[in-house]
This record gives sequence, C-alpha cells and structure tokens, in this order.
Amino acid sequence: MKYFNAKFDIKSLRESLDEAESLGIKRVVLLPIDSTTFLGRKIPNEIVCNHTDDRIIRFVSVDPLKPNAEEELRRLIKECEPQGVKFHPQLQGFNPLDERALRLYSVLDSNGLVAVFHTGTSGVGAGVRSNIRLDYGRPLYFDEVAIRFPRMKIILAHFGWPWTEEAIAIALHKPNIYLDLSGWLPKYIPEVVWKYAKRLQDKLIFGSDYPLISQERWLNEFDKLNLPEGIKEKILRENAERILEKS
Repeated sequence: MKYFNAKFDIKSLRESLDEAESLGIKRVVLLPIDSTTFLGRKIPNEIVCNHTDDRIIRFVSVDPLKPNAEEELRRLIKECEPQGVKFHPQLQGFNPLDERALRLYSVLDSNGLVAVFHTGTSGVGAGVRSNIRLDYGRPLYFDEVAIRFPRMKIILAHFGWPWTEEAIAIALHKPNIYLDLSGWLPKYIPEVVWKYAKRLQDKLIFGSDYPLISQERWLNEFDKLNLPEGIKEKILRENAERILEKS
C-alpha cells in the first residue's frame, strides 16, 4: 500500500462485487497467487473455486516449483473448471521458460485456457532486500512461450513496464498474446500504449488492480481519453469476451 500510495477500505467479496456491478462491471476476474515454494505465501484457490456468485470469472494459481504442480493443475481444472491461471514469475521465483513451468503451459495449451502473467516491475519487494528477480517479468520471454503453445491465450499484465515497447512488439507479432491495462490509472499509462491503440485495438484489455486502484476512478479517466468509442468498447468488454471463449 505504501509503494502504490493506496488507501482503501477493507470490504467483503460480495460488497466488492456489488460495487463493481454498480459501475457497470458485470463480471470480475479474481486472481489468487500460490507462491508456497519461493515466498512461503499463498492466496488460496478456494476463495475462487468455492464461491457460487456467477459474477466471478474463475482463475486459479499453481506454484510451478511444487513437485506435484502438474497434478495439482489438472485436478483444479477438473474440479474448479477455471477459465485460466495466474502466474507471477517474480513472486513465484521461476524463469518463464523453466521446464517445470513449460509442463504447466502444455496443460493449459491442450485445454485452450488463458494464462495471465505478471510482467514488468514488481511493487512487492521494492526497496528492500529480497531474491525477487525483475528479469523474470521481461515480456520477451513470452515470444518463445507463444510459439511453443499457440492455443494458450497469453495476457501480459501491466503491459510489461518499463519494457512496454517490447510487450507491444510481441503483442503485435504473436496472435495469442494480449496486454492488460491493470495497475495503472489511464493518465499514467505510457503514451506509447495510446499511440498504438488503433493497431492494438484487439489486444488491449481493461483491468484495474482493485482495490489498489479504484475502478470508478479508472473508468472515469478512461472515458476522458481521446479514443474512438469502438476501440474503447473493445478494451472494456469485447476483447475479454473473445479471449475467454474456449478455443
């Protein structure tokens, strides 16, 4: 909270969903994180899998460094029926091209599921001693991942800042790579993203990083951007709907 200068009230999940719906956000993606091996921390998948509210789009997280990671992922796909998996290579402590991670991608690829990867810098660990490697957030790794797993839809969260142009180049080149806009208020998003918005109109996806960023403020600022309404609609709704369709 200090790193992002964020202030927010703690709300229940239902209160947060109601707030989102009041803003016109009909469904939300909850992103758990399993960093058991590297950080000894875990936001459990049960928060998503055990919830029955149909406003939640189910994503799960599996620690690629666990010895039973592939077995766990297959079990979650069967029992939870997620639409995708969240990976955070920096906080999970793995190189995106690590063979253990590649085995998980293969499972996602065969099931036509979505993989969201944290890319760019990390607020967690900033300014303190840690073993977190920013290099694991480089977008360039996912050029190779996209080639090897063409049915797996890959979302590079936070457009890879400070390697944003690298992320843009890969998204424009690889048909299964997309960029989400979460973690940044629209006025702070690098100008190069909006410069390429027309070419990227089928590749950009709304995201807020709620509660660190107010969804209401994000949407209000986005509404003021000088972008064609057709492109705005793609970013806010149409692209996500297409990506979440099963291949």
